[in-house]
Amino acid sequence: MSSRRLSRSQYAIPKHYDVHLTTDLDSGQFCGSVKIDLIIEEHNQTYIKLDTSHLIIDLSSISLILISSLTKLDCSVEFNDLNEFLEIRLSNNQTFSMNIPYRLIINSFSGHITTQNHIGFYRSTVDILSYNNNHNNNNNSNETSIIKKHYGITQMSPTHCRRVFPCFDEPSLRATFDLTLDVPRHMHALSNMPQLYSQDNLMNSGTKRIRFQRTPSMPTFLLCFVIGEFDVLKSEPVERLNKDNGLSPIELTAYTLPGRKHEATFALNCARKALHYYADLFQIEYPMPKLDLVAVPDLFYPAMEDWALILFKEEEMLINEEHANSIQYRNVCQSVTHEIAHQWFGNLVSIHWWNDVYVIEGFAKWFEYLATDYIIPEHNVFSEFFTTQFVRYFDYCVNILHNEADDLDEKDFSFEGYIYSKGSCLMRMLHLFIGQNDFLDSIRLFLQRYSYRTATAIDFWTCVEETTKLPIKKLVHSWCTKKSYPVVQVKIIGHDETTGICDLELKQMSFCRGHEQDKKDSHDKKISCHCIRTNDLICDTKRDVNIYQSNENDQNWIIPITILNNQSNSSLTKHLMTNKQEIIHINTNSSTDIEEQNNNNDEPLIKKRRGCSSSVSNWFKINVCSGGPYRVFYSSDMLEQLIQAINKQELNTFDRFNLQNDMYALVMGGFTSLVDYLNLLLNAYVNELDDELVWKDIESNIIRIGTLLEYNKQLFDYYRQFVLFFHRNLYQRIGFTSYDNEPVAQGRLRCFLLVILGTIGHDQSIISNAREQLLVNLNNSSATVLWPICAIVAHHASENDLNNLFKLWEQRSRRDDRLRCAYGLSYVQDASHIDRVLDLFTINNNFIRLHERIECYKGFCLSKQGRYYYQRYIENNWLLLRTNYNDEYLEALIRETFGYFSTKDEAIRIEEFFLSNETFNQKYKINIKEPPATPCTRIAVHLCLDDNELSTINKNSLPSPILNHHHHSMIPNKVKEVASIIAHTTRTRAALLERDYDSLLTFFQSNTFPNISTNATTSSQILSVNTPNISNMVSSCSPTLTTSGNKRKRRLSSLNTSTSSPPVRNLLASDTSV
Repeated sequence: MSSRRLSRSQYAIPKHYDVHLTTDLDSGQFCGSVKIDLIIEEHNQTYIKLDTSHLIIDLSSISLILISSLTKLDCSVEFNDLNEFLEIRLSNNQTFSMNIPYRLIINSFSGHITTQNHIGFYRSTVDILSYNNNHNNNNNSNETSIIKKHYGITQMSPTHCRRVFPCFDEPSLRATFDLTLDVPRHMHALSNMPQLYSQDNLMNSGTKRIRFQRTPSMPTFLLCFVIGEFDVLKSEPVERLNKDNGLSPIELTAYTLPGRKHEATFALNCARKALHYYADLFQIEYPMPKLDLVAVPDLFYPAMEDWALILFKEEEMLINEEHANSIQYRNVCQSVTHEIAHQWFGNLVSIHWWNDVYVIEGFAKWFEYLATDYIIPEHNVFSEFFTTQFVRYFDYCVNILHNEADDLDEKDFSFEGYIYSKGSCLMRMLHLFIGQNDFLDSIRLFLQRYSYRTATAIDFWTCVEETTKLPIKKLVHSWCTKKSYPVVQVKIIGHDETTGICDLELKQMSFCRGHEQDKKDSHDKKISCHCIRTNDLICDTKRDVNIYQSNENDQNWIIPITILNNQSNSSLTKHLMTNKQEIIHINTNSSTDIEEQNNNNDEPLIKKRRGCSSSVSNWFKINVCSGGPYRVFYSSDMLEQLIQAINKQELNTFDRFNLQNDMYALVMGGFTSLVDYLNLLLNAYVNELDDELVWKDIESNIIRIGTLLEYNKQLFDYYRQFVLFFHRNLYQRIGFTSYDNEPVAQGRLRCFLLVILGTIGHDQSIISNAREQLLVNLNNSSATVLWPICAIVAHHASENDLNNLFKLWEQRSRRDDRLRCAYGLSYVQDASHIDRVLDLFTINNNFIRLHERIECYKGFCLSKQGRYYYQRYIENNWLLLRTNYNDEYLEALIRETFGYFSTKDEAIRIEEFFLSNETFNQKYKINIKEPPATPCTRIAVHLCLDDNELSTINKNSLPSPILNHHHHSMIPNKVKEVASIIAHTTRTRAALLERDYDSLLTFFQSNTFPNISTNATTSSQILSVNTPNISNMVSSCSPTLTTSGNKRKRRLSSLNTSTSSPPVRNLLASDTSV
């Protein structure tokens, strides 16, 4: 257990806090008092410990009384700054009485309102445009001026409440809160509950005292207050679903910075619908009397689900509907629905400790998609789930969800991306497998059983297990405590034509162990981008399960298998795979259920059957609608049948996505050849309709293949021809320019298509058209800037082209236009151009926000020239980056950009830089750019202070542990870990190219691939491709395909019954529970 955590042996349980704070945003100071009612739940306790950090406490103001008699107890007080504890010990070896209420009173403490790190109680300052009426002017004109306004904001999660007042800062210790704030009269003060009263302070004419109603029992990390001047937008009160329960309607209000309240309308509408949606879904009314949505200038996270007072970064809540696009509407809706889901799952029931955070965040992430689909179904939100959460699940394969160690605190805990991606995919897998009814019944049971209490992950899985009678806890344990993820190898081993019974052999293996993992004596070189033993990593910071298990039984996942067969009239077969190898018998003509054979009769098998019709072909799709985050490795004959099914338009969008997405991953894992993936594209996807989900993933894979092949000029020239040919039909359908009433998804798809054809394909017509469009943008300030146009021009930029792009950047005032220009600029190739653009993206450019900066950097990494200079840019500026950004951002920066590297030399350089930074700098003579130095830099790192705040602190008066506590390492451990994985992956990609070189050359030179001229000038190459050989690339038994705009027909009628909703939602609606 961490020395910074409260001792489990003290058994002090807080019941109620009475907190009074006086704030001064101008000076950046606050002071206050707190009374804590508590009980002791164990005999022979002599002391109480509570948390405090960065506070100055008048120890003489501390007293302890027995509430029943108001007797003051003799006690001593000790402050441990190193471990952030305040200890109150009874004198003369007295002990506390068990289950008797005591009151701890701290009448005087003070603290500093930080302005740099957005944790605890911090201040954000913004410039507001003010209009002043000039009454002395006969023309009645208005004068404008810029006024600086301060906002006081709190961020208590995960363990920062101790920075605001002394408390028991553990999520398992829930209590009620009375909060009183003294604030300037002209400011709003908001908290979790409505105001009880507000009155002017007689002692200070410039302030008022606001007391809020008492909160329900809740943990300290959910307490929140905000102070500042806001515009207010009130919604009509939200009626309760059950009007007879005595609860008043919900007061729904939005607060924004002055002048922006009209941009909160959409968020309020989403919140109203979400409140009804969740209350109906969970069959529990929203538990608070009001809900405030507050857009604040600065926030540590994109949004924070404080109970009844949800804070958002402005871009997560506000929309200017005059200029908004579909992505902004979708993002705001998802952000609002995510935080409102937490009002039940995370607030009404909160976690016991942070190692179980994946349950509440995974739940909220998955339900944000369900709720967003309910609120704005036309935005096809489930497609976005696959391209973000589902794909990222596999990227985070070495991150485990659950760690038994409970010594997490704010020094090493963060809400990292894998928690959301892996957690939501786990929730979705269970939702689809056990069915809508059982899944919702499990949630309702959990919320009812643990309302206003804390619960563990096991508590939730127990509720699911009680509802379904399935081994859910074992299943979840197998997914949450392992690195890697399963690959299910499947083949048909028998088919009885008389009975119609087909035997499928399923075999599971670890993706990280590679294809040859069963051949213990094999000397063949494994090629897997994730074949990583713990000792392969430079720094393995996780004290958890190694991906190579010693116990054979522990190697197995419990995998929910779903199977769709074209002979079974769209009925799903469900099977819980528990063993390494199993055989499933599927009756393709019987309408009755049959028993399935399993090598282990102790585990249940779940099936559902219906009748079927006869057909010549017989295909089986495993992992229907990508229900589970695992890969499927089909035998060649089964894959061929699925290719025919795609060409006959029998697979839905999600299954078509899944098939090629799995194949690409299996290539990178060494299970199959890159030629197999390219053949799959040509045989099954060359006539793919314009489904954004499928194409977006294919384009992403094509770009990554390009970053690998560009190191061999011969292969890359052939690859360009392949890219032009493969996209020919798609480009003919959607063209270079948009048309009236065009679907939003098609416009997004065109962006990816043009970039690939213009950068990888070098299509001269597209490049020429892009240059012409750039001139149009320069001459017409109202024309929307398109990032593909900027990217194509930048990729082939002359000096004049680059000057035009910079001129466009400088001309545009709208933020969206400038960002699109910046994204495009990162595609530059010339060395001098790269340096110039990197200078534009310097960390001193405050216009580009943190998450936007990563997107800007990505463009450099899509070409070998860009990667070369970008890598050295990061090395030269690492000290600046380390000083300005936190560990989580640096980890995301390296993960998102360095993953495109593809040579052994690049891998070596990555390892050397992150393994031994000092030695690396000496070896390569790196010119480190140092940040401006201050005399108390290390103190600032610990105290989270800026230069102005440091000037108010007497360094000599600080306790000595401060100077040496929490060392700020040059390379954070989590960055070392992800860099180690990237270096290993980079070596794998290099080995993959070496392995597949001959087969790739043969593939590109084969007669089935058309010869495309690389010198086409009079017309676009992509439109000049001859098509006679296309018939050789698809199966001979495939029907003639058309390129009409009609939707594909679906055999899966029960999964896709509505054109306005994706198959996932309809799969849920079909209720496939058993």
